[in-house]
This record gives sequence, C-alpha cells and structure tokens, in this order.
Amino acid sequence: MSTIGTLGVSILSGAQDWQIFQQSPTGTAAISLAGQWRTENPFTRVQVMVRLVLEDTGSAVRRTLEWRPADTQLDGRWSYTLIDVPRGGLYRIETGLQLDDGPVEWIQRGDMIHHLGVGDVWIIAGQSNAAGYGRNPTLDGPELGVHMFHARGQWALATHPLADSTSTRYPANREFANAAQSPFLHFARVLKHALGYPIGLIPTALGGSALDQWLPSKSGALFTNMLAYVRDSGGQCRGMVWYQGESDANETKGPTYLQRFTEFVAECRTALATPALPIITAQLNRWTASDPMTPGIHAGWDIVREAQRQAARTIPGVHVMATLDCGLSDLIHNGADANRVIAERMAAIVLGAVCGHDIKHRHPDLESARADGPRRVVLTFADVDLRLSFDNNIQAQIPFAVRDATGMVPLTSCRIEPPNRVVLELHRDAGPAAVVVGAPSACPPYQVPFDVSGYRPILAFTATIT
Repeated sequence: MSTIGTLGVSILSGAQDWQIFQQSPTGTAAISLAGQWRTENPFTRVQVMVRLVLEDTGSAVRRTLEWRPADTQLDGRWSYTLIDVPRGGLYRIETGLQLDDGPVEWIQRGDMIHHLGVGDVWIIAGQSNAAGYGRNPTLDGPELGVHMFHARGQWALATHPLADSTSTRYPANREFANAAQSPFLHFARVLKHALGYPIGLIPTALGGSALDQWLPSKSGALFTNMLAYVRDSGGQCRGMVWYQGESDANETKGPTYLQRFTEFVAECRTALATPALPIITAQLNRWTASDPMTPGIHAGWDIVREAQRQAARTIPGVHVMATLDCGLSDLIHNGADANRVIAERMAAIVLGAVCGHDIKHRHPDLESARADGPRRVVLTFADVDLRLSFDNNIQAQIPFAVRDATGMVPLTSCRIEPPNRVVLELHRDAGPAAVVVGAPSACPPYQVPFDVSGYRPILAFTATIT
C-alpha cells in the first residue's frame, strides 16, 4: 500500500496484490477501496477515477467497470466500491486523478493493485499433516491463480511451504520446525483447473495441535488465531480442509473426539456466519513407530478413525476421505507424493459433493457387519462403484481384526465376494457383542480393499457385529 503524501492517488485499504476475493452465490464480488489523493497542479475541479482491467490484456472487464468516478473529498480522502466483479481473473485495479475534466487517458498517476482474482477461498486447519511435512522432492510448484494469505499478513502467490512463518503476524500457529510440502497447493490447482477460476488458501494449521486448541470452550487459541487470519484476509471463505487427530488418538481423548469435533464444526459455522460451511476431512493415516506403543494407543487410533468416519455420516456438510494407501516421509507425516493423492481426493470431494459435478469422490464405507454363523462375518460396503479388490493373500496381513469380551479372535482368511462384500473366516466362535475393526491399530497393513473404480481404499471403521 502507498503512504500518505504520495502524489496522485494512494490506495490505503480495501485490496492487496495477489488477493483472492470469495465469490458470492451469484458468482461476483464487491471490492471496496479507500485512500487519499494529492496534487501539486492547479485545478478548479478534481476527481479520483477507478477501473478494473484484465491483467493479461489490459482491457476492461466489462463496461460498468471501466473508468468510474470515486467519491472524492476536498480534504484529500476518496472511496469507491467496484460492484459485481465477475469470478475469474487475474485482474488489475487502476486509479488516477482527473483534473478539470481532462482526458481520462492522461489523468495524473494513481496506485494499482495487481494479480487480483474472484473465486473460492479455503481455510487450511488441523495439525502437522495439514501444515505439510512432505520432505521428498516432487513437482508441485506455484501457479498464477493459486494464491495464499501469508502469515506476514499479506496475500501472495502460493508456494511451499504454505506454513512459512517468516515475519508472521500470527505467532499462535508458528511451526516449531520448518514445514515442507503440503497437500493444498495441488488441491487448489486441481480446483482451479476444474472450475475455471482462482483459488485462495488461508493456512492456519499447527503441527502437534490437539482438538481442544481449536475449541473456544477449551483453550481455543488456534480458533481465535484462525478467525484473525480470515478477518485479515478479507473476511470470507468457501470452506475448510481439515487434517487432525493424531494428538487425540488415545483412550483418554479419543472417546470424546466425535462430540468435540461436532462442537468445533458448529463453532466455525457460527463464527464465519456460514451455516452450511463445507468441511473436508481426512482419516488418520498411520504412525509407524507402533511396536513400542501400549495397546491403549492402538485402540485410540481406531477410536479416532471411527469418529472421523461417523462425523461425515452425522454432520451435514462434513466429508471424509481415506489415506491408508498413502506413503510417509517419516514416522507419521505424509510424503510429498502422498500429499498429491490426498489433494486430488479432497478436490474430488469439493467438486462432487460441494460443486455438484458428476465425479467419483466417495470411498467405500462399511454399511453392515453381519455374523453368518459362529465363525464367519460378512462385511457389506456402500459407495462401491464397480467392485472391491484385495490382492494380498498373505494371511498375516489381513487388514481386519475381530474382538470379543475374551480378547482377539484370530482370523483364518479374508476374501472378496464381488461387488461389495468381504467375508472373514474366524479361528474360533465369536462371543456376543463382538466388534470388527477395518484397518486396525496405529499402523495397519498398507493393503486394504479398494474400489477398482477410482482405486479408493475403504474407510477405516470399528463396528459391532450383528
């Protein structure tokens, strides 16, 4: 922004270079500007002029956005609102000072705002796999039309790491270590190409953060911090992408995860004045440092994964994707290539569930777990478009577990009954109230059944056998 005293027209508030404005339901945005003007030339009449042009051609976006007179005060103040700016871009805002009705092409210089877009803005929230710690190299560079609100309080071209805290104005979510590659630059790129308009990102995640840090009723510091980001970025968004749960995957916090996450969703929708705010979530992947863990930790990961599955089933506008086939770059963080897969799956949910495109976006989800005799369990899955496949015949790697009151029930085999059933054979009779777990423990087998249409793995689950 300009400083007061600059000759010509200064823009002091209302828009920044690289800013993405959230479109309204009509596909437009209003951009309000304000500033000061100053001239050393003699005049009998002065008028601040404003226009919006396409950045790649310099032509007016539409006739009503060609040079227009702003509200110009004799004390040097001015203001103007560009209305009905159509989604798209990139745009440039130009200003100038017209003296004594001179020709508009020769008005005195004014400030400009570059690389503006109107499209959708997405909040990034959660812990380290949302912030992004993919360390391995992968092609995932910046692209015009994919912008971010940087922690220094300014819009910028989106680049990795999105969680860069250089000169941050929001220290509450400053990472302890340097973050790396995240899913969400590619997520935004996929959406931009599919939807045809710019995408903005607001990165607010913090590695290691627990759900309580996002709850106003608990510590709530990250919730307050997130709202500050949104306010300073322009105040509006299309939705949220959320990857969190590792810090709550224990027997103390896990059992209340669904209740607390439901509260978090309600608080976000109220604070952002968006009752149907879409929230795209990811089930936990894995923690490969699982052998030293206590059994309670393994159970905690099962509990949180099931809570994440149930959140998408019970909270309208919340959606979930599986990550169980995604590789890691260390003991717990998704690798860069995995982040690209996560990005594409989350973008597919936005396109299919939020934007209404005819695109596969759901993962196979357990519909029922039924006993077929004392030593057989039949699992039936919904959202299977073609058929389930499971090619791993190593019995030690069966990605299911059955438990009853006496403990684990050993499995002797696992097979697919096309198109959407899995049959488990048990080594002994299962007692009453037995449960079956899909993708059990903090580090389940990598191979799980998947729908060959789209190659999306099943969602992890914990269910009572009926």
